[in-house]
Amino acid sequence: MRNKTVRAKAEGVEYPTLKGKTVKQVRFSNDEEFCAIVIEFDDNDNTLVSFRLKANIALSMEPELSITKGGNIINWKILKARPVVRRARRVLHAAP
Repeated sequence: MRNKTVRAKAEGVEYPTLKGKTVKQVRFSNDEEFCAIVIEFDDNDNTLVSFRLKANIALSMEPELSITKGGNIINWKILKARPVVRRARRVLHAAP
């Protein structure tokens, strides 16, 4: 798959294919091999979307979870984070 550079104006970009999907989990990975944001959706297809970033990113402020009304932020709080716990995949062996 080819990488595509997205240059957005100040208002950002939207992804209509993702509209209406329920987000199950969001992960941010910044290691030596790559930097990415991965969004896992709560659906029957186990859909994931990943945004691979070329820049080495450091968050300069705590991420915030905001509540809006009429397009204005009316309440916000710091978004808590925790390290990703990698789970070992279970391998099922067929009976002989």
